[in-house]
Amino acid sequence: MDENASEEELPDLVPVGAWPSLGEAQEHALVVLAMNLECWIFPAAGQYALLAPPAEAPGIHREFALYESEQSDRRVRIEPPVFPAGIELALVWALSLLVVFWWQGQDLSLVDRFCNSSKALVEGGEWWRSFTSLFLHADAGHLLSNIGIGGIFCVMVAHTVGAWRGWALILAGGTLGNLANAWARYPTPFESIGASSATFAAVGILTGVATLRAWRFHSLRELRPLMVPLLTGLIVLGWYGSGGDGPDAARTDVAGHVAGWTGGFLLGAAVQKFERTKSTDMV
Repeated sequence: MDENASEEELPDLVPVGAWPSLGEAQEHALVVLAMNLECWIFPAAGQYALLAPPAEAPGIHREFALYESEQSDRRVRIEPPVFPAGIELALVWALSLLVVFWWQGQDLSLVDRFCNSSKALVEGGEWWRSFTSLFLHADAGHLLSNIGIGGIFCVMVAHTVGAWRGWALILAGGTLGNLANAWARYPTPFESIGASSATFAAVGILTGVATLRAWRFHSLRELRPLMVPLLTGLIVLGWYGSGGDGPDAARTDVAGHVAGWTGGFLLGAAVQKFERTKSTDMV
C-alpha cells in the first residue's frame, strides 16, 4: 500500500472505494491487504480513493460489503437493563436460613424429614425435599458460607434479571439441581442438605445470561467474547464447588454443585433468550 505514489507511477488500476478521511481509507486498505492483495491510496476530489487492479475489484467489493455488514452489526449494541439489587429479598432469604437453622436445633428430626433423599424422591415421590433441603445446613460454618458467598451471587442475579424473577430462578435452579442429583444417585441411598445448590444455580444463571448476551452481541467469527462469561462461570464453580483438600472435602457434594450450576445456566440462558432488550447505536 503506497499513500504517496503519484498518478503517473500507478499501474493500470481502478477505484474500489473512496472515503472522506485517510483513516477510513487505511482501514479498508487493511481489508484488501488481509486478502493478500495490493492496493494504493490516492487523494482525489477532497477524498481518499483506494485503487486496485481491475481483475481484483469484484472480490474486493464483495469483501467490503461483508466488512461493512459486520461493522454495522458491531455498532448495534444491546443495552441490558440493570435492576435494583433486591437487598430486602436477600435479607429475607438470610433470615429464613437462620430461623430454619435455629429450628433444627429444637427439632432433631427436621433434617431427616426434609433433606434431599434419593430413596424418598424416587420411591416415595417426595420431590419437595429437593426444595426444602435448600434451607437446611450441617453446621454454622456451612450456613454462614452459603449466606456470605451465596448472597453475593444472588444479589448479582437480582441486578441482572430483577429481584423477584432472580430469586425465583435461583430457587428453581437449586431445586432442579437437587432433583437431578438425587435421581442420578438412586438406588444408592443418598441424602444432602444446604443452600449450596442454589448458590451455584445463581452462578449458573449469571453465566447463562452472560453467555447468551455475548452470543447475540458478536458474530460467530469472534468466539472469545462468548467464551469469557462461560469460562468465568466454570472457574467460579471449580474454585468454590470442588470442596478442595480441606477437612470438609469428603462432605462436599460436588455433583450437587455441578447440577445446581447446570440448572441455573439453562434457566439463565432461557430467560435471556426471551428477554426484551433495548438496542442503541454506539458512536
